[in-house]
Amino acid sequence: MKRRLILTAATCLMFASHAAVQAQFDAPAKSAAEQLNRQWSHGRAEGRGPVKLVTFPLRVEDISYINPMGMMASGHTTPTDHLYLVAKESPDKDKLYDVLAVADGRVVVIQWRPNPTGKQPDPTVFNRAVDLKVTLEHAATCWSYVDHLVELDPVIQKQVGSELKPGQPVSVRIPVQAGQVIGKVRGGFTFDFALIDTTVTNQGFVVPDQFLKRDPHKLHAVDPFDYIDEPLRTKLLSFNARKSKPLGGRIDYDIDGKLVGNWYREGTGGYAGLNRRWDYWVGHLTFAYHHIDPTQVLISMGDVDGRARQFAVRGNAPDPAKIGTADGLIKYNLIAPSIDSRTGKPLASFEERFFGVLLVRVLEDRNLKLEVFPGMTLAEARDFTAGAAIYER
Repeated sequence: MKRRLILTAATCLMFASHAAVQAQFDAPAKSAAEQLNRQWSHGRAEGRGPVKLVTFPLRVEDISYINPMGMMASGHTTPTDHLYLVAKESPDKDKLYDVLAVADGRVVVIQWRPNPTGKQPDPTVFNRAVDLKVTLEHAATCWSYVDHLVELDPVIQKQVGSELKPGQPVSVRIPVQAGQVIGKVRGGFTFDFALIDTTVTNQGFVVPDQFLKRDPHKLHAVDPFDYIDEPLRTKLLSFNARKSKPLGGRIDYDIDGKLVGNWYREGTGGYAGLNRRWDYWVGHLTFAYHHIDPTQVLISMGDVDGRARQFAVRGNAPDPAKIGTADGLIKYNLIAPSIDSRTGKPLASFEERFFGVLLVRVLEDRNLKLEVFPGMTLAEARDFTAGAAIYER
């Protein structure tokens, strides 16, 4: 039977509140924090921080494992701003697990993500009947979101005013209490959890304005474990393989004048991409580190032979944080990643798969020159060709 998600009339504020807030929306936002208030709470965010998390989106007894922020995979070319949570697998394949509000607040955005279509489907949307993202406001400075839910809780459904369909986000203001069930996930499948605190700003972005046209919350994505008191914090960390601080992972690696961090190919629209295309990451490039084992160098590229790819480096060197303009031409041997994305440990059955050579030179004025030579050796890839590309911060 086809599942329908019904949203009742009292709280569907997308249209009712539009006229009232339109005037303040016409003026440009002065900050990412103000932009988030407009985008998620329609300028109505309320409540004082700091916010403490009373629970996690999954009950402790339901957790299989937690992956920290900062993973680079497929279209997530730059480090992810959210944790990945996985509920335990059950012999009952139809068993669903509750997803909880982590603190008091309001559900402010619900989106049924459209199923991916076409020859190159959006890898950030799962190919399932229902794929929901829910954003919660906890204070005028704090929001959280959970993504890839398979059901919305009936109590939430009843408080919104029209049928929810795949497509654009729907704005609501539905009060919830910490620990209240807001939806369901299936065991064994990952879903996303992010915490955003606009009183905290990530300092490792050389050009923070890159995110204002898309995902301004990245500037304020924080480590959720820092917002949880004991003994719950220690219990949750037992499911998290990362042992280096920050324990919830890191996303901001830029160092001005150095190779490390995020870059964007000239002419591709920066972080936001061009014309709001779904594959906005095609021009993205990141030199950073494994999300669980930060001693491991990774290179993440939005377009290699027509798709986003991530590579480890033979010999795990040189360290991109130490490479600047004075170092001239740098060569990297690209190999398939050898570290397990769940445990952070070397893959037991790993056999090195060589891809090719990457040449890069850090230039002045926050630019770099880069070219990839698939299948070539260091000796064969001597210098840039006409196919080299320029990247910028």
